[in-house]
Amino acid sequence: MSWQIRKNDIPILALGAKLLSCGGGGDTKTAENLLMSIMREDDVIAVKSISDLGDEWVAAAGIMGSIVLFNEDIPSGREGVQALKLYESVISKNVGALISIEIGGVNSLIPLVIAIQANLPVIDGDGMGRAFPELFMTAFHLSEIPLSPMVLQTHDTNRVIYDAENAHYTAEMAKVFTVKNGGHAHLVGYGAKGRKMKTSMIPGTLNLIFRLGNVLKSETSAGVKMDNMIHVFENSIYGKPQQIISGVVTEVRRWFEKGSLVGKFIVEGRSTFSDQRIEIEFKNEFISIKNGQYICTAPDLILVLNEENLIPYNVSEVQSGLFITIVAVPAPNILRTKDMLELVGPNSYGLACSYKPFQGDSGYETWN
Repeated sequence: MSWQIRKNDIPILALGAKLLSCGGGGDTKTAENLLMSIMREDDVIAVKSISDLGDEWVAAAGIMGSIVLFNEDIPSGREGVQALKLYESVISKNVGALISIEIGGVNSLIPLVIAIQANLPVIDGDGMGRAFPELFMTAFHLSEIPLSPMVLQTHDTNRVIYDAENAHYTAEMAKVFTVKNGGHAHLVGYGAKGRKMKTSMIPGTLNLIFRLGNVLKSETSAGVKMDNMIHVFENSIYGKPQQIISGVVTEVRRWFEKGSLVGKFIVEGRSTFSDQRIEIEFKNEFISIKNGQYICTAPDLILVLNEENLIPYNVSEVQSGLFITIVAVPAPNILRTKDMLELVGPNSYGLACSYKPFQGDSGYETWN
C-alpha cells in the first residue's frame, strides 16, 4: 500500500536508518538536515510499495565515499538531481521512481533528497536491507540488474561508467573517481523496470525504519522500547531480535586498513549478564559477536545501543566506559542464500569462519 513521507517524518526515518546501519552507513545527521532545509512544511514524498510497481523505470540512488568528507564538504543538495538528469540522458528514458541502494545510514535519505526536487516517488525497499561497505553487495546484483550505466556526480564534475564488465569492476572504477574528486560522490545506477525491481529488492525496509524510528523516539523506558522494537522486527521480513548482553565497554581498539575503519571492543556484562564477556569486531559495520567462539556474524544484524534509551551507536562512537546493550537480529532470508553469502557473508569481511544463521527465537549457539 502506498503512503507519504512528510517533513516531520524525516528525523524519525533518520533514526531508524541509523539503527539498521549496524554501525556503518554514515551518520545520517547531515543528510537529515539537508532534507529538512529543502522540504517545505506542506511537501510530501510519495512512497510506492512492492505491489505498486509496474513498467516504470526504477533507478537506485545514493552516495559513496567518505562520510567524514561528506559532512565536512556539505553538498549543495543539487548533486543528486544533476546525477539523475545525466543518467536519464544516458539511458534515453525518464526515471519513474527511485530506490535506495542501502537502507542503513545516510543512503536511506539521499533518494528522498533527489525525489523531492525531481517530483518523483520512492520505493519502499532497498538493495541491502542494512548497510554494507561495497556497491556490489546488493540483492540487485544477485538478480543480475547491472550496476552500470552508473553516473557519479560531485560538486563540480561527473563521470559516467558505461557497460563495465561486472559490478565489482564498476565499483572499483567508481572508487578511483571518488578518491580523485573530493572523496565523496552522488550516484545513480542499478536501473530496471519496476516488474524486475519488485523481484530483486528487499521490500518494506523504508516503512521498517520509520516504525523503528518511532519506537526509538518514544518517551518510554528502555524495557518498553525493547519490547516494541522486537514487535516491529517480528512484523517484518527480519527475524526476532535477541538481547545478547548489557554491560560496559572496557576496551576499544580501532585502526584504518585499506580505507576501512577496523577494530574490536570488549563488553563486560552487568546485572543478569555479570558472568559474561563478549568481543565485537567491526569493519565499517559491526560484523561479529564472539565469546571465545562466534555467536553471530554478518549478514545478520548486530545493533550496539545506548543502554538507557536504546539509541544506536556507530563504530566511531563506541568508547570505553559506555553502558551499552547488544542486540542481534536475523537478516532477511535473501541475505542468507548461498549466492548472496558469497557477497556479504563472514568470508567477505575476512572472518575465519563459515556462516551459521543466528536464530533469535531459540537462543544463540557458538561455533568455530
